[in-house]
Amino acid sequence: MTKRAILYARVSGDDRGNDGRNLKGQLDMCRKYAQDQGWIVIAELAEDDRGASGASFELPELNRARDMAQAGEFDIMVVRELDRLSRKLAKQLIVEEELNRMGVEVEYVLADYDDTPEGRLNKHIRATIAEYEREKINERMVRGRWQKVKAGHVLLHSTPPYGYQACVGSDGKDTLEIYEPEAKIVRMIYSWYAKGDESGKKPTIKGITKKLTEMKVPTRKDTMPGRGGHKKQGWGQWSSATVSKILKNEVYRGLWHYGKSGHDRENWICVEVSAIIEDELWLEVMEIRKHNKHRSIAQRKHNYLLTGHIRCGHCGTGVYGHPNIWRSKNATGLNLYYRCAAVDKARVNLTCNLPQFRVEDVDSITWEWVKSFLIDPKALSNGLIAYQEERAIDVAQTEERIEVINDLIDDNQAQLNRLIDLYLAGEFSKEFLIDRKKRFETTIESLEAEKNNLYAFLETRILTQDQISNIKLFAAEIGKGIESADNDFEKRRRMIELLNVQAILTVDDDVKNLNVSCVFGADKYYVYTDSRVDTGGESTDWLNRRHW
Repeated sequence: MTKRAILYARVSGDDRGNDGRNLKGQLDMCRKYAQDQGWIVIAELAEDDRGASGASFELPELNRARDMAQAGEFDIMVVRELDRLSRKLAKQLIVEEELNRMGVEVEYVLADYDDTPEGRLNKHIRATIAEYEREKINERMVRGRWQKVKAGHVLLHSTPPYGYQACVGSDGKDTLEIYEPEAKIVRMIYSWYAKGDESGKKPTIKGITKKLTEMKVPTRKDTMPGRGGHKKQGWGQWSSATVSKILKNEVYRGLWHYGKSGHDRENWICVEVSAIIEDELWLEVMEIRKHNKHRSIAQRKHNYLLTGHIRCGHCGTGVYGHPNIWRSKNATGLNLYYRCAAVDKARVNLTCNLPQFRVEDVDSITWEWVKSFLIDPKALSNGLIAYQEERAIDVAQTEERIEVINDLIDDNQAQLNRLIDLYLAGEFSKEFLIDRKKRFETTIESLEAEKNNLYAFLETRILTQDQISNIKLFAAEIGKGIESADNDFEKRRRMIELLNVQAILTVDDDVKNLNVSCVFGADKYYVYTDSRVDTGGESTDWLNRRHW
């Protein structure tokens, strides 16, 4: 019977420029190898994880290969070399062992490892070297970047901030110099926001965005196509996010920072550059922004219970509250809706046709559901059970992986013991023993570390009895004031935040659905059909509100 094979290729962040590490080259080699063996190639899986860690288990194509193996869809996985599965020793061993248990062989194009103690030892040595190289490369790159910035260099990972261009200063250090065609736009944005426009009015961030778009002021991606990502909007179209970013970036006051991602501010490195905005004006803008934020909250005209806690289930975009004033011959009224931002093209290069959802319906259903947990112990217990069951799949997969690791540790320990026995029997020299013994010990240490990581993950997925008790006490405490919250929006809003309520809006067969979840559980509700009249008339064709 002809064997079925799939090809697997992966590139990671440290593969740039390495010969033979591109996806096409890997797949070409794997394809030829499989054809020479007479295997049928049923799938070619290519993984680009340059935006993730090569040590991660959560890689889409690798997970797809696992699912296919579980379903018995192929017999052999062909990979270019060991570190294409992973540069992390423990993960490489775990993935291969999982596939083996599913009846799948893993074949490496650039090496042949016999299924013998010697073959496995050789494979582990190669995998250990690959992991060591990965860690050393990352360590050298990170250390080199920090040392360079500490020496006064501006190290950019993408395009320079708007208003600047990269250059080498007179002292030979990488820095930023003012790019006047853009810098004058930055000054204008700050001036509008702090002092007002030609009419004397101070425009909001959205107002500034609109003015720049109307003036067709080119953005960075207009003038530098292909730099810093794909241009998603038309020429001269600005976004509020871009304007907001400009209005808070300290680089415009002459302070460029490195290490902001994943580090506390005290650990950032600051490099002085040429300032576009005077320090006094920059600080004034920060005060205005702070004041405007508090004022917008205080002066919010309409209440939307789920603001910041609701999104579209079709495109993943955030959903926002939108007031709609309707007028008829004899009356005028106001309806509040939740609308997907992508419908209004707030997310460029993305279209969505999710209809509007009435705020009164979504908020009331959500609030009644939240109350059911807080005033009904039985509902809370059922919610916690559902929460545990929802995570049971993740827990089961993790426990299976821990079992695989334990077996691998036992296997490596047995090989280590055999190695020592052979040395004592005079089969090889002490130098050989020391070298091979270190390899096995490194493998075992790596597996133990991965097992500890998985146990730590399990702790985040399973609620202990103490945690369940604390949640019930917390719910009882909140529930004491639940009735007073019915008429107090701020109290209801506070509880939504405390319980981390999340809502998703979808439409199936012209029926609008509301999916809600919180720390106590999850549920799904029918809301209403599309035939509801939204012009002040009576509602028609209501579906009974119910959940399943």
